[in-house]
Amino acid sequence: METINSPSNQKIKDLVRLKDGKGELYLVEGFHLVEEAYKHGYAEAIYATKPYPVKEVPVTLISEAVLKRLSSSVTPEGIVALCRKKPFGPLTSNRLLIIDGVQDPGNVGTLLRTALAFGFRDVLSVQGSASAYGSKVLLASQGALFQLNLKEKASREEALEILKPYYVVATDLRGQPMEGHVYQGERKLALVLGNEGRGVDEAFLKRADYRSFIAMKDIDSLNVAVAGGIAMHHYAEGK
Repeated sequence: METINSPSNQKIKDLVRLKDGKGELYLVEGFHLVEEAYKHGYAEAIYATKPYPVKEVPVTLISEAVLKRLSSSVTPEGIVALCRKKPFGPLTSNRLLIIDGVQDPGNVGTLLRTALAFGFRDVLSVQGSASAYGSKVLLASQGALFQLNLKEKASREEALEILKPYYVVATDLRGQPMEGHVYQGERKLALVLGNEGRGVDEAFLKRADYRSFIAMKDIDSLNVAVAGGIAMHHYAEGK
């Protein structure tokens, strides 16, 4: 088993460059995320301060100093995995989530976690949204990413093309009440959630079959992750 003690080791320097999640390779950290990445076939290598018993994936022992270079956490758990993104596959579920320019990593991660919980297993992240593979998004998603069919950096034109066979619901403060709107049609349903400030882009609003508004008291809007959770629960298949 290889051991690396120096933070200035070239392999470690190369790994540090992957922390932003913008390339084909990226890092996940913490025992839960590493376990999920390994279980679902994303992990290509593991770096840990103590031996970690896995098969088919090389494990390298690292010092605490190296761990701090690789980790984005204030108190790292002692393990990091190198992962590779998987290509966007065929749309197989009856629910599609479109994240349109959601910029906060915590919001994106929470939306991915919620999407898995309510059966929105196909996800398009439109250009302008926070990277799904950045450390903050990965942490907020709690490993949901590894069970979703995700396409990042989709253009609006590309997303609109994919939406053609779908019944499309877009969240819109000027829309119609979500309460009482139950979709039971034969087409698959797509839900569009928009940017924290401007909301859903006009191109998606024009395409929407229904503009859905969440009734509220004493305040005029919700955080997009909260609104998305309510909407995904409401429009989950079988509701």
